[in-house]
Amino acid sequence: MNILFLILSTIIMLVGMVGIFVPVLPGTGLVFAGTLLYAWSTNFQVISIGYLIFFAVLAVLAWGIDYVASILTAKKYGASKYSIICSVVLGIIGMILFSVPGLIIGQLAGIILGELYFGKEMRSAIKSGVAVFVGYLLGNTAKIVLCSIIVAVFYFRVFTF
Repeated sequence: MNILFLILSTIIMLVGMVGIFVPVLPGTGLVFAGTLLYAWSTNFQVISIGYLIFFAVLAVLAWGIDYVASILTAKKYGASKYSIICSVVLGIIGMILFSVPGLIIGQLAGIILGELYFGKEMRSAIKSGVAVFVGYLLGNTAKIVLCSIIVAVFYFRVFTF
């Protein structure tokens, strides 16, 4: 029975890792859910509450870093609040229409168009767009690293218990 839950947990965590790149899926949440499912299935003998707390902290940290990375880098390079809102809105529309490429292009277009609309020069608008893209890459890198730590510790516990 535990092997069934291990397979199911693995599938959930794999979908979560894909979710790091596909914003429709709650990536870090699914990685954590996979660990929680297996912990529950073994009555928290293999993956204890302490490990789950550790995994939850890493998942929340990954989510938080991802959430603020684009905004902070855009703000650091002078993007206005309104252009950041445009970036979020066009990023969501782009994601719905064209998945990950649409998200990236939508965010870039949103911040650049927002900056231009609110009176910034093209050079400044492009600088803000590049900053959003760099923030997106930093956020995803953080999620990949932190979720990989969760998965590695999980399998270390499962196969050495």
